[in-house]
Order: sequence, then C-alpha cells, then structure tokens
Amino acid sequence: MNGERVWIDKQTPSAQKALIAVAIEVHAAGAAAGLDRRVIELVNVRVSQLNGCVYCLGVHHRAALAAGATEQELAVLPAWRRGGPFSSFDRAVLALAELTANLPDEATVDREYARAREHLTDDQVSVVVWAATVIGAFNRVSIMSGHPLPARKEKKTMTEPTAENKVAENKVTDNPEKNRYEVFHDGALAGFAEYVERDDVTDFIHTEIDDAFGGKGLGKVLAQRALEDVVARGRVIEAHCPFIRAYLDKHPEFDAHVLGKGIKR
Repeated sequence: MNGERVWIDKQTPSAQKALIAVAIEVHAAGAAAGLDRRVIELVNVRVSQLNGCVYCLGVHHRAALAAGATEQELAVLPAWRRGGPFSSFDRAVLALAELTANLPDEATVDREYARAREHLTDDQVSVVVWAATVIGAFNRVSIMSGHPLPARKEKKTMTEPTAENKVAENKVTDNPEKNRYEVFHDGALAGFAEYVERDDVTDFIHTEIDDAFGGKGLGKVLAQRALEDVVARGRVIEAHCPFIRAYLDKHPEFDAHVLGKGIKR
C-alpha cells in the first residue's frame, strides 16, 4: 500500500526545504533560550509517539541518545506523568509539547499551559510549542508519504558470527568531548572527522583515516553517517574539510542542509 503513496517531500521539495529551514530556526531559538538538544529531542520523540510516526521515531530515538537522553528515559517516556527520571522542567516541557500535539478542550489547555509557565520562560514556551508543531508537521509528511523505518537503523543478529560467516562491523559514533565523529572497524578506532559547532551550524574541519585501515571505504562510511546525524539533529552542515566537501559534492541529497547550497545566508 505504501508503495502507491506520493512521497510529498520529494514531490514538492521546495516545501520540504522550507519546513527544514523552520526546524533549523527553532533549534537555534531553543539554544538561545537555554533549551538543550536533549530536551528538544524528548519533544520530538514524544510527539512522534503520539502521532505514531515510524520514520520519525527511528530518526529521533537515535538523535535523542546522541543528545544525552538515556535508554531508560526513552523507554518510559510514554508514561512520564506517572514517574520516571524526569525533572520538573522536563515535565513542564513534555506537558506543553503534548498540549500542542493533542489540542484538547480549552479548559485543559488553560490548566496545562499555566503549569508550564511556572517552569518555563516566555522564550522557552514559544520554542517548545514551535518544536512540537514542527515535528508534528514532519510526522504528517512521513506518515502520509508512507516513509518506512530506514533499514540502517535496525541492527539484528540472527546467529552468533563464526569464522566462516563473520562480517566486519563498521560503527560511527559522535564524541562531543573531542568534537569529532569516530569510525570503528571491528571495535578498533580507524579514523575521525573533526568539527566545530557555531549556533546551528556543524562545520567539518578535518577528516583522517588511519593508514592501517586504508582501502576499506571507511572514509565514506564516516562521512555518510556523520552527515546523517547532523541532519537528524536539525543542524546546518558546513564543510571546510576537503574530504567532506568532496563527499557532499557527490551526494546532492544533502544539499538542502548544506550552507551555501540549500541553505543561503
């Protein structure tokens, strides 16, 4: 059935780019208002749960973990009102996000809104409402288009690997303490892509693959997964690193998120 649906993000790319631009502005406003990425990603996951968006849940579960949310927080997020490891501030944010997503009767809106105002500044209230609105829009784009959960998000091991069937595993992780994405080959650090972050921009400045791991295509793996993570976090890509810049030139699917290409300032 999903194969018969129009992928509206591809059919009307200008509208999709505009929606992405709004998301970028909201992320920047959130940072300015003192809302860290973890809080915004909890909003993204919770609203996506309410709307039942498979694609967005796949993307933002991973983004939330990268932003500092824990597996326990994400596991109990649907029941946040009943307890769990959430602060009063977290609860105020989640209540306002659910209010925006559900739009209940006016009495409930007034009551929940007043409670949120006890913990959030006016700027924070505005950003949370915008964040819930934007992810709700992305949910609808993905659901109506029938976007599937990206296969790369699923890691299933059917049997224990043996000498005959073992396949080398490549893993890319963000190391924010060192401001770099790292690529591991069978558990060994094989290379990294360094970046600096300014406002809503992630600027890649240097990429390096250890000579001992040459010829395995790890540079491309690193570039692809690092760039996908930046996009998932709603940030703008900039590339002063020649390797990342060359990769972007060969992969126009990232153009909508690249400063100087899809993003004009």
